[in-house]
Amino acid sequence: MSGATQKARYTSDDGTHYEVRLPLWEYNLTDSTATVTQTKTAATTEPALPKGVRRRKRYYLITATGKRGAVTVLDVASNLWTDPIGTAVEVPLFGAAAPGADNATLAGRTGERTKAI
Repeated sequence: MSGATQKARYTSDDGTHYEVRLPLWEYNLTDSTATVTQTKTAATTEPALPKGVRRRKRYYLITATGKRGAVTVLDVASNLWTDPIGTAVEVPLFGAAAPGADNATLAGRTGERTKAI
């Protein structure tokens, strides 16, 4: 990870709260009208996410380049998780100024996975 990070509350599929660290831009991901958002809360006293738990992810596609990426979704109640494929969002590009308009679209998603260790 490069750049600023944020400790955030991650709500697991069973409703337990954990602390995860993620880039600040993922924590604040939105679209130009601020209707796509994370359901976010800064972590305070939550335990760290246990080893073997893979976070749920939402994928995006940069429309100008076709590059794909993924962001952590902190809570399934977030509209970042529930919005349909093709919803526009603003994704900062490495080494460029923050986008002033939507430059990506949401793609598929992967739910939380647990691997027994």
